[in-house]
Amino acid sequence: MAGMYQVYSFPGLEHGQVDRLMLKAKSLQLPITSMETEFCFNVSHKQALSAENKKTILWCLSEGGHKIADSSLLKAGPNQFIVEVGPRMNFTSAWSTNCCSVIKAAEIEGVPRVERSRRFLVTTKQALTAEQMSAFVATIHDRMTEMVYEKALTTFDSGMSPKPVRWIPVLEEGRAALEKLNEEDGLGFDDWDYEYYIDLYKNDLKRNPSDVELFDFAQSNSEHSRHWFFSGNMVIDGEEKKETLFRIVKDTLDKNPNANKNSIIAFADNSSSIEHCMVRMLAPAYQTDDKYEAGKPAPLQDCDIKMDLIYTAETHNMPTGVCPFAGAETGTGGRLRDVQATGTGAHYIAGTIGYCVGALNIPGKEVAYENASWEYPPNLAKPLDILIEGSNGASDYGNKFGEPLITGFTRSFGLRTAGGERREWIKPILFTGGFGQMDARHRKKGTPE
Repeated sequence: MAGMYQVYSFPGLEHGQVDRLMLKAKSLQLPITSMETEFCFNVSHKQALSAENKKTILWCLSEGGHKIADSSLLKAGPNQFIVEVGPRMNFTSAWSTNCCSVIKAAEIEGVPRVERSRRFLVTTKQALTAEQMSAFVATIHDRMTEMVYEKALTTFDSGMSPKPVRWIPVLEEGRAALEKLNEEDGLGFDDWDYEYYIDLYKNDLKRNPSDVELFDFAQSNSEHSRHWFFSGNMVIDGEEKKETLFRIVKDTLDKNPNANKNSIIAFADNSSSIEHCMVRMLAPAYQTDDKYEAGKPAPLQDCDIKMDLIYTAETHNMPTGVCPFAGAETGTGGRLRDVQATGTGAHYIAGTIGYCVGALNIPGKEVAYENASWEYPPNLAKPLDILIEGSNGASDYGNKFGEPLITGFTRSFGLRTAGGERREWIKPILFTGGFGQMDARHRKKGTPE
């Protein structure tokens, strides 16, 4: 029988994490005196779990020094309440994917999803007002990727159904129709977008666009995805430049004869790579002995294999600004994908990271060049939160895959110039990079089928 099996682990958050939340509550002047936490593992199953299955799942989810049980270990008393937050129903987290792999390896079938929620037992001097409760809940979860669980989950079904497709009357109303949709759905269109889409649908396609098409365009032409911009013609102050941005970048390699001798892959794959060195490693015998065939049983033996060094990097700026933990986490995940997708397959080794954020305004640590009264966009996290949660997210994704984060940099800057201009990293920079290695025989991808 399908259903949901809950497993509870106490304590949940580490002491340092709880201490930071208490400091945050204090800064918000919330009458909270203490906080305890536990994790709840929501295990979705397609058929009834046997007692042996449940015992195995408890073992898989247990951690050293933690109490684990199939009923909650937190009980609310006077001046206490419990609140639970966890991933939204409409997407499966990376944590769940890994957890399900572990459970499947433990020979338990029919567990498609496991999500971990956090439960807080909060003690207060007096009952929180609705406004105070909202402020507290906002500090303990990410509203973009998480939600409050009002009661114990019985299903991961979100209950949502797709909205019907709408046709936007561009032919009849022109720019006004696009501006209205932009306002409703937050598509971030600028003047260039308006002009381009009106011309496309009025003069070329001669039909009205759907809201689905325009939403897709908003993502494809967003700052986050506008890679094609690098190869476009540059017109500055009315003068078209001879070189594109991408050409300028490529010239750093093309005009450097020493780099060309060492470069194997550049501007042509998911990562760049440089000339190999011979690496002694334990590998299947078919690597060096033709009598063995790849994909079939073979003994392991010492081999000298040509391994190229690869490196890839990307930024994940806006997502990290909006949702620091998940933004940095998925930025790292996308970069890990790129490392492994180089050539016909490569291996990650270690990650690097870089953060550029605005003035930190650390509580209790005032500095002359920061101004706590400066305002920030309501849709972006504060610089200090970006630095803490972004760092946690970047490390978290690498840890799940066994990739250590070994080095990086951090910059914090916010300043009012003598002329009164404010200069600051309002939108942060999240720079994630990673080293890997690739068998030199795997440099070139095959021909698509």
